[in-house]
Amino acid sequence: MATVQVEQDLSLDESPDEINTDKLQFQDISHSSGLGGPDAHGGMREQTHNFTSFPNQEDSDDEDKSELLQGEKKQLSFWTFEYYQQFFDVDTWQVVRRVIGSMFPHPRRNYLQTQIRPNPDMYGPFWICTTLVFTTAIAGNMANYIQHAGTDYQWVYDFHKVTFAAVAIFCYWLLIPSMLYLLLRWRGNTAGFMFLEMICVYGYSLAIYIPISILWVVQYNWFQWLLVLIGTGLSGSVLLMTFWPAVKEDDKKVAGLTMAGILLFHLLLAVGFVLYFFHVPDHHLSPTDPTTTMASLPEAITKALTNATRAL
Repeated sequence: MATVQVEQDLSLDESPDEINTDKLQFQDISHSSGLGGPDAHGGMREQTHNFTSFPNQEDSDDEDKSELLQGEKKQLSFWTFEYYQQFFDVDTWQVVRRVIGSMFPHPRRNYLQTQIRPNPDMYGPFWICTTLVFTTAIAGNMANYIQHAGTDYQWVYDFHKVTFAAVAIFCYWLLIPSMLYLLLRWRGNTAGFMFLEMICVYGYSLAIYIPISILWVVQYNWFQWLLVLIGTGLSGSVLLMTFWPAVKEDDKKVAGLTMAGILLFHLLLAVGFVLYFFHVPDHHLSPTDPTTTMASLPEAITKALTNATRAL
């Protein structure tokens, strides 16, 4: 137990600044347990601690506030790792919600304003594009194998499909929103869309083509083109409703052409996938013979995955 001894009486009208802190002494009182330790005469010695300096609370608070303000105003350098780290600051559930939101349009909700802001990321769009590259290339080779099954054609894995898919997908992801951003800036964008937000929206809009690219392996032309319409209709509607606030106050012709261009480029990407990777020639497969597709599918999957693993 400790007591405080004050050698000078303090009057009630004294301010706290006039208190002489040198007069305060803290003394440890000995206990029966002998915490102070015995002295030379066998008794318990007393330990006295004198505190002569105290931190100035006002100065420390001012220093903390100044450091906080400097941290808020500090801008990260373009050449630092922290600058790019902020674009990948997103958790799993945010990515899942954004993927689902890019596939199912909601008339009363703007996808960019409700899902992307205030934290647009590059993590989800990058891995969506990368996954789409491999699913499209692998599924395209599987479709090509199925088309030549049972013939004298010597089938080999076409690695050029990976390169073509990567160029097409990443160019679409980066170039189309860049051109749209420049157009909106030139016309006077009233929605306040940022370039990073538009890149993020376009990256997530490609998520619907990942499952569709796998279903394109089914060798029916009508089914493949139906998937093109479904994918373009769903994700394209999300794009149209997202960017409509930026052009609705513009000239009607300009607004209509802008919306038509957004949907057209999105459709052309899906059409290019089908024609280059999955198109079914009439002389390779009869549309009335479903057994050919089902029988060749397991072997095609095995060979495609084996060759893709060797390539990696």
